[in-house]
Amino acid sequence: MDGPQVKRMTSIRRTAFMWLAGLMATIGICAATTSYLLVRNEASDFLDNQLRQIALYVGDAPPVPAAGRVDGVVAHDPEDDFVIQVWNAVGQPLQQSDPSIAIPRQQANGLADISAADNNWRVYTLVTPDRTVQVSQEMSVRQELAANAALQAALPIAILIPLSLLTLSWIIDRIMARLNRLAFAITSRDAAADDPVPIDDVPAEVIPFVSSINLLLARLRSLLERQRRFISDAAHELRTPLSALQIQIDNLRHDDRDGRFAQRLSELEAGIRRSTSLVNKLLRLARYDAREPGPAPRPVDLAQLAVDTIARLTPLAGSRSIDLGITRRDKAVTIGALADLEIILDNLVENAVLYTPPGGTVDVAVMVAGQEARIEIRDTGPGIAEEEMPRVFERFFRAMPQDGEGSGLGLAIAKAAAERQGVRLTLAMREDEPGLVACLVVRLAPMKASR
Repeated sequence: MDGPQVKRMTSIRRTAFMWLAGLMATIGICAATTSYLLVRNEASDFLDNQLRQIALYVGDAPPVPAAGRVDGVVAHDPEDDFVIQVWNAVGQPLQQSDPSIAIPRQQANGLADISAADNNWRVYTLVTPDRTVQVSQEMSVRQELAANAALQAALPIAILIPLSLLTLSWIIDRIMARLNRLAFAITSRDAAADDPVPIDDVPAEVIPFVSSINLLLARLRSLLERQRRFISDAAHELRTPLSALQIQIDNLRHDDRDGRFAQRLSELEAGIRRSTSLVNKLLRLARYDAREPGPAPRPVDLAQLAVDTIARLTPLAGSRSIDLGITRRDKAVTIGALADLEIILDNLVENAVLYTPPGGTVDVAVMVAGQEARIEIRDTGPGIAEEEMPRVFERFFRAMPQDGEGSGLGLAIAKAAAERQGVRLTLAMREDEPGLVACLVVRLAPMKASR
């Protein structure tokens, strides 16, 4: 029975080595082959000319009066011809390939560089007892041959280098594609995601790094879980003494028949209410952080939801002399959890009432546009400074002015509920007058087909 298959991990180093080795080998073979073919043609022409001249002057061949006149059928460059001179023992000319070129006879055997006939020559002289043979070649011809050979050897390299750079760029892109996919997978993860980063298609060299990220995520997950448990447990524990304090206040108020402690009891009761509200909000946030499943979705009438929210917060608005009302009620039904939508709308409207100065207005409107419904809450408060707008959904953050009654958790709770319901929640300054516009955008429920 075969054991479990182990997926082979790819290595960036091995992949890069194989690709680059193949590229360099291909470049070397192409360059060597092209240079060989080019230089072979040049050398072939030069050697053919040498064969021709050897045939002309071998043995006792008669002197040739001018280069190329006898064998004009052979195409060649006259400048490539050797100048061949032969003298007898007493120095009389016996043979000369080109009488028009007079190169002085050298007395010593061997090679020499001389200037004659308005040119520089490379000369080889062979002195024997019965004759002297001297073969000369223009230096410019030798330099031209060397330059052509070097150019033809370098030309393939010059052409292959840009092609190799393009190929190398493609190879690097191909190698780095997996790293790019890994980076995209990490950056596209939800901020609340704490599951490990998969390592299925991760190169072997990057696995330790990804494993370190997963270890860090595990530690962070454990830390957040402990924090959520602490907040939840603390909120639960605080609710009991706060409830007991409220009972004691009610008992004291009942016993305070002459009303001597009425004002102090009212202040204490207000503090207990604020503390109880804060504890309830902390508990609610802890539940959202724990990703507890929400209530079962069902049809929700958004217009009725807005009316109910206004009814619940009318006493608060009245105590602050705020004109709270609804300005538009389009028929709109969505599918969602009523409890979460109530939490969102309650927090938005309560926030608007708390931050609007006495005598101001808070208007709620339910509007339908296409397949979406918008619930807008417009207030006439001071609004939020532009530099503070990115932080409004942070916990315990309170925009200026900070002398209001809010706890800094309302918008954070509304945002958490909106994320769980998959709806959009935005804040923006009003354009017609000072104030803030909170907007909740939800998708409408599909209409049932009529029979």
